Amino acid sequence: MVRLFNIFIEADNISCDYEPERSGKIGHVTVNTETEEIAKVDYSQYEYGKKMYVAQVRAKLAELLRQKDHIPSETFSIWY
Repeated sequence: MVRLFNIFIEADNISCDYEPERSGKIGHVTVNTETEEIAKVDYSQYEYGKKMYVAQVRAKLAELLRQKDHIPSETFSIWY
């Protein structure tokens, strides 16, 4: 599980802070709104699966972009 919060769109990017597994260790991801590719990442210091959590954040931000109706300020991505 990863929590995405402080989600906002600015210019050609959507960004958020993220917290893996309620660890308290925050990272930040910026995704290009056109390509849906990661533009910038500041990894969380959570010691497990750094790239896996960022991949889940990128996918969730891309999903939010496709909805276009309402971008929430906070959401979660859960998988198993």
